[in-house]
Amino acid sequence: MEFEALVTLGATEDPTGPGIFAEVLDMGDQGYLVSSEVLGGVVIVYDSEGRYQRELTREGEGPGELRAPPRFAGGPGGIILMEPGSARLHLYTSDLEFIRTLQVPGAVSLGSIQPNPTTGGWLVSYIGEDFTEVGIMLLDQDGSVVRSMQTGEESWRGLASFVPGTDGMIWGSSPFGLCVLFNEDLELLGSLQLELPGMEGWEAPRTGPTGGYPAQVNDIRLAPDGSGLWVFAVAPEERFVELSVDELGDQAMASGLEQVADAYLYWVRLEPTGLTLVGMDHFDTLVRPLGDGDLAYDILETPDGNRRVRVGRLRLTRTAPDTPGS
Repeated sequence: MEFEALVTLGATEDPTGPGIFAEVLDMGDQGYLVSSEVLGGVVIVYDSEGRYQRELTREGEGPGELRAPPRFAGGPGGIILMEPGSARLHLYTSDLEFIRTLQVPGAVSLGSIQPNPTTGGWLVSYIGEDFTEVGIMLLDQDGSVVRSMQTGEESWRGLASFVPGTDGMIWGSSPFGLCVLFNEDLELLGSLQLELPGMEGWEAPRTGPTGGYPAQVNDIRLAPDGSGLWVFAVAPEERFVELSVDELGDQAMASGLEQVADAYLYWVRLEPTGLTLVGMDHFDTLVRPLGDGDLAYDILETPDGNRRVRVGRLRLTRTAPDTPGS
């Protein structure tokens, strides 16, 4: 796989840029939304050519105001901004007109949100108010709950991300690389544990040298052709694997996470024998998916010290069926 950059968001004279982490939403002809840890509750709007336009939101507690950098989802019902660590959603039209802020009932926090093409609404993972109930909510275009389903088994409680699949199926993944596939009633169809780099680094204690700091899943998307799931993870480069957690954090803060970590892409499909890993690859920059299909983005540190989002596509440059990940 190869990341082919198409446009860079922002220029040197722009008032701000993303930090180490960034969330991006592709709005087609409307341009892009960007949030990051250095922006806080402020969301930046760029046009389709990558030029800075304006600030969409501001920090605060009121309607349309954010307390933390949000994640985005866009679909037929418009655009949703989701605040991490809470159950607040902010609805906008596709033209970025504010509609309303709502509190998802029965939830104390939300994990992931994806557009649901079968209903035109949204699929949201949530943690219940007693902190033990974990499940999925189907919302309509206005953000009202249509249906709520609990994931049930204790072993699935670690699932953090979900995405609608074909034929009503739902894919899920934990931060540690456990991939699952449910039918529309949340009955398990298959599971697969990915062998992420440095998996032994998750074992306690984690205060000294890790001997391979672990990768962590940060995004999942349907494969562009609909044949399974793309799982994106991030892990430090090999030259940093012997650092402690604190030392690795210092390196990332000093030079940027993109300078000390790589991104990994895993392709999982449902075969007659169950969920199967059909290939994997890795990138030298922190490539993440951007909406549907093969769109993606990473963060580039420019010579003047700024960080800019690059939007591009993931291209399959060559295939070797007998060599996964080639």
